[in-house]
Amino acid sequence: MSGQTSTAPGRAVLLVTYYFPPAGGPGVQRMLKFAKYLPDFGWRPVVLTVREDAAYPVRDPSLARDLPEGIEVVRTPITEFYRAYRKMSGRQAPLEGTRARAGEGIVEKTLRLVRASLFVPDGRVGWLLHAVGPGIRLARSSGAAAIVSSGPPFTTNLIGARIASRTGLPCVQDFRDPWTRAPFYPSRPAPARRLDERLECSIVRKAARTVAVNRRILDDLAARCPGVERERLVTIPNGFDEEDFRGMERRLPAKLTLLHAGTLHAARDPAILREAVRRLCARDPGFAAGFEILMAGRVEPSVVEAFSQPPFGRLVRFLGYLPHEESLRLLRSVHYCLLLIGDEPEVRGMITGKVYEYLGSETPIVAIGPTDGEAAELIRRCAAGVTFATEDAAGLAEWLEREWRRHQGGSAPSIAPAAREIAAYGRRDLTRQLAEVLEKVAAHAGEASSG
Repeated sequence: MSGQTSTAPGRAVLLVTYYFPPAGGPGVQRMLKFAKYLPDFGWRPVVLTVREDAAYPVRDPSLARDLPEGIEVVRTPITEFYRAYRKMSGRQAPLEGTRARAGEGIVEKTLRLVRASLFVPDGRVGWLLHAVGPGIRLARSSGAAAIVSSGPPFTTNLIGARIASRTGLPCVQDFRDPWTRAPFYPSRPAPARRLDERLECSIVRKAARTVAVNRRILDDLAARCPGVERERLVTIPNGFDEEDFRGMERRLPAKLTLLHAGTLHAARDPAILREAVRRLCARDPGFAAGFEILMAGRVEPSVVEAFSQPPFGRLVRFLGYLPHEESLRLLRSVHYCLLLIGDEPEVRGMITGKVYEYLGSETPIVAIGPTDGEAAELIRRCAAGVTFATEDAAGLAEWLEREWRRHQGGSAPSIAPAAREIAAYGRRDLTRQLAEVLEKVAAHAGEASSG
């Protein structure tokens, strides 16, 4: 296995994660890369996850190449709500969770209400009863000194907390997204929401440390969960793996090309981009012949429909889900990466994992969303691209036309990302930060037990 580290003797850490190879998609990357690099810092990862036949939204078995040799992975059954949903409704679970959407039938409405009312904290709660016992046994048999559990799904964090309670081990709770304050949080009845919020605060209070991908998540938890000590809240951002891009040459296509990689929800539909492109096509018929948009990943049907209307049928290609390596290679083979952020207040503090892989590719970014949000600030800090407000179709059209004319004249894109600033988000260094957290919580637990 290329780029692997052997799980040499060291203190064990139990990683609890729903998303793990053969699962694909962005939810896999954080815990997978922690598992890959923790041995470099004296920690031997052991993994508790679900069976390989779980109802993953996408699958990418190639990611298993990143796992350290000899890593112990225990897989348990899970009772999946999503399989029942598909069987009863005859369609896939919506990309945007349990929020209402146009065209729902009575069966879908009923299933959505049941899911929002009973499946707390999420649709993976069926894993809880299957996972805790095996997790306790794995923690004890491996001699684990600490636990890291990562959500979403936040059922994973409940499992980590219960294993910690039964074993006395310190648990680091990892938040890749907000829990009850996420923009995609389901429309729950009030009792179910209150229960979920109590679970969230209970998990954070009991955690030896709570780690999140940005400070805004932690600030919100501190404000809503009395008794949470600030020194137990740690930011470790998402990142990219430098090894993933090693040896990938940059080969740009003949057409000026924008790429969106990853899941595209209806709420992120880039209407501003369509408007800007319409203006340019009307202004100069030659624009359409030298411009292309690529969509790689799961795309909500309503967005596909919107991009199927003239003149986009010949300007947009939908590539579907791509294996991770192929997706990264594509990032290196376009002129710009497209980032769609959304305008909801809670989104301003979110930075999706794809941003960091965009940065790692060193391909300039065109972002559409709040110009004062954390993602926009990260892009500015790394001199990595431009951000347009969602209503600024004129500004986007003007910028696109300028870049297209540069391209027609044989010039490279006008933006050159700052490699030095981008290097701070490498996965290996971020794993070092997690290892430092583990050192502290394991040492404190040792002192408490000896005292």
